[in-house]
Amino acid sequence: MYTKPLIDRSLATVDVSADLDVIGRLLLAAALNSGFRAKLLRDPRLAVRDGFGGERFPITDATLNLMASIQVSTLTDFVRQLDDGLSSRLLKNGLVG
Repeated sequence: MYTKPLIDRSLATVDVSADLDVIGRLLLAAALNSGFRAKLLRDPRLAVRDGFGGERFPITDATLNLMASIQVSTLTDFVRQLDDGLSSRLLKNGLVG
């Protein structure tokens, strides 16, 4: 009989899928606006908190912490490191593989 709870996986899946939608909108704003892009690269927490053009970016604390740990000078490098970090989180939680 299988008795291991599945709740952790369900929550992680929901967090990641919701974050991916928000991250897509956030990165689009950064790609389109150099001022917002500079803010995101300089201080991701501030960029997420302030939003852009009335758009809000409700991201989980885990993803926001990951974003805040990224220290790069280009959006391309930011996306690459964010992708690596999110992929590692998914692998750690056994959601891909």
